[in-house]
Amino acid sequence: MKTSLAKIGRARVALALPRQREQLRALEAEQFDLLFETYALAAMRVDELLRKRSPEQDLVDEYREICLDIQEDIALLLGRLQRQSE
Repeated sequence: MKTSLAKIGRARVALALPRQREQLRALEAEQFDLLFETYALAAMRVDELLRKRSPEQDLVDEYREICLDIQEDIALLLGRLQRQSE
């Protein structure tokens, strides 16, 4: 069963990676759930810091970088899965 954080993360990644959106929707493998959960937490932290207008720009940048790294990891993994299925 998917956690709500995994669902949130998957949805947010789908918004960030529009080219992979269909592939993400079709993905049933739960091995990505930890990545999706981590992405959700990092993205929500960015939102929170921006909402509070946090003076800690370094912290905002750090969480944004985490999100970008996870997006890259997911895109690479999806590419590998696609090549394996061809």
